[in-house]
Parts: sequence; C-alpha cells; structure tokens
Amino acid sequence: MAPVLYIVIAVPVLAGACVALAYALELVPTGRAGVRDRIEPGGRPVASESDANGASASQLVSKRPGLGLRRLLITSSGLATMERNISLAGKSPKLLPTLVLLKLIAPIVWGFVGWALVSSLGSAPLWIAFWIGLVAAYMYPNIYINGRAQERQARMVHALPDVLDQVTVALDAGMSFEGAFARVGASHRGPLGPEIQRTVQDMAVGVPRREAYSSFADRNEIPDLKRFVKSLIQAEEFGVPIAAVVRLQAEEMRDKRRQRAAAVAQTVPLKLLFPMMTTLLPVLFIILLTPAFMSMGKSF
Repeated sequence: MAPVLYIVIAVPVLAGACVALAYALELVPTGRAGVRDRIEPGGRPVASESDANGASASQLVSKRPGLGLRRLLITSSGLATMERNISLAGKSPKLLPTLVLLKLIAPIVWGFVGWALVSSLGSAPLWIAFWIGLVAAYMYPNIYINGRAQERQARMVHALPDVLDQVTVALDAGMSFEGAFARVGASHRGPLGPEIQRTVQDMAVGVPRREAYSSFADRNEIPDLKRFVKSLIQAEEFGVPIAAVVRLQAEEMRDKRRQRAAAVAQTVPLKLLFPMMTTLLPVLFIILLTPAFMSMGKSF
C-alpha cells in the first residue's frame, strides 16, 4: 500500500480511537457543572438564585475542571501557566481539559504520520525534522493559548486610552464614574468591554470598589491598567476628583501609545532589509548586469 494512502486511512482511525479511549477512560467531562462553573463566554460569572446568599461575583469563579489521567501529561507549573493564559485570552476555563488532551492526541497523530513518511524515505534530516515536529506537536496547545492571550492583551493596551477618553466625556456630561464606566463597557466592542462589565457587576452585587478595581487589574497583565487602577484607588482614598485622574491617565496612555507606534515604525527598515537582500537585489543585479556580461562575452 502506498504511504499516502496508508496515512489517509490510518489517521482518521487513529484519531477516532484516541477520542474513544478518552471517553472510555472518562477523560472528557460529561458537561455536568455546578453553579460555580457557569461562566459566560466573555469570562463573566453567572449567579443563580441559589447563590443569592451574599456571595460576590468575584467569588463565583470556575473551579478547575477535573483532568483525570490527563493530569499526568503536564506539570503543575505548566498547568498553572496554561490556566493563566486561558484567563488572559478571555476563554472559558472549560477549555483547559481540551488543551491538555490535545497534548496527547497531537503528538500521537504527528508521530504516526511522520513515521510513515520518514520511514519510507529514510533520510537523516527528515528524522531530525520528525523529532522536532513531535516536540512541537506536544507544545502546540501552549503556543496556541499563549498567542491568543498576548493578542488579547495587546488589543486591550491599544484600546485603553480610547476607553478612558469615553469615560472622561461621560464624566464631563455629569454622569457618575460607575455609570460612565458601565456605559462605556456596554458600548465597547473590544475585549475591554466584558472586563469592564464584569467589574461593574462585581460592584453591583456588593463587592467593595477597591476590591473590584484590584480584581480588574489582576485579571490582566497590563502595566498601564494596573497604574490606572492604582490611581483610582488613591483618588478615592484622598478625595481627588476622579474626572481629573481619568483625564490625566488617558493623556499619558495616549502618549505611550504614540511612542510605541514610533518604536515599531523605526524597526520596519531593519525588518525589510533581509527580504530585500534575498529577493529584490538579486533580481535587480541580474537585470542590470546581464547586458554587460553578454556584451563582454561577445567581445571575447
């Protein structure tokens, strides 16, 4: 049987066998979740009637889903890092068992496919690529969720000055800070919207403002956001007008965003240097020097 046909037939069978084995060993959650496991897609906890006993929204967080034997596939530090990245990416904590299971299925599938290809060709560089691909398949879930977390945090950093500008306009119009915060969170379409709404919901169910603001900063790894929250807490503690604090923070963050854009623009020529040297310049030399070489050949 040809290797390609062998792969086409065997890969679906192997993937189905892995999924069936996972269900047989009860490695896949059955979907039964308690009240504290109920979280909306944006990461906002949902309270029910049975939770109306004084528990705050910040306490209604999802517990770590059961991993079963999948716990053997990842270290404690790696599991904590993956959980943190899932939170930073704005995904549901229920994604954790799926990613851990993928760390088992991806190397098996790649190992089966790569072994079929490399063994038929028998090249030493291909064997090296096979083992590198095996490690990459195991690390792919971590790379994927880390990339989503960094992308979401970058979007929040970019949108934060505009959000603070909108809050400033609402404060100047006579709204309270909580009202302006809630209005901006409801109208904002980026990742900051659900985070702001979650903070407002925390305060609505009785969480102290200081704790709600601190949780807002702790849920993300954005230095500007942490600085803004610290300024809010200090303004509330010392009686400084919040509108002035928000306006000042918006101006500082806007200047930092402009500086980051200028720094990125300065790296563009350096990034274009290698593609130009490998693609544009050889073609240019061929076009310019070919007539000269042809004339020199004719003269000899």
